[in-house]
Amino acid sequence: MSCKHTGKDFIYDCTFHITREAKALSGVTVVVGADMPSMPMAHNVAPVKARPGKTPGEYLARLDLEMPGEWAVKLRLSGPVRDLLVLHYNFRQ
Repeated sequence: MSCKHTGKDFIYDCTFHITREAKALSGVTVVVGADMPSMPMAHNVAPVKARPGKTPGEYLARLDLEMPGEWAVKLRLSGPVRDLLVLHYNFRQ
């Protein structure tokens, strides 16, 4: 996972590379949400559907956060693979 600040408030463009057993996973539906572990139920982001990127296993999503800091980014996978991935990421401007 890598995220870049867009220059607008707390909006980030994120790229996810999803693999299984070292093979890129294509054709997966990826829904991305986020919340702040340090403030449970206070700050969370409505889930957005990621779009496929240019390479196999690459997915792109724009996150509109409420503030910088550590967020738990949740990826819900469905389709040929069903899973929930939780990635901790420290967002800075």
